[in-house]
Amino acid sequence: MQLRAAELAAQIGGQWNYLTSCGPDATQTVFHLHAHLVPRTADDGLALPWTHPAREQEPTR
Repeated sequence: MQLRAAELAAQIGGQWNYLTSCGPDATQTVFHLHAHLVPRTADDGLALPWTHPAREQEPTR
């Protein structure tokens, strides 16, 4: 999967983050293998790591 993502990124051009999520604490909600190829630009405002809105609202224990 990583090799194919690298090939796609090279074809498309630009700068990218390649991310995977594994487990509920890593924001994975459905158990399966998947990857994110995220285009990036300077000052795009994307905060990493991913955030989970519902978890942000949960009270701290």
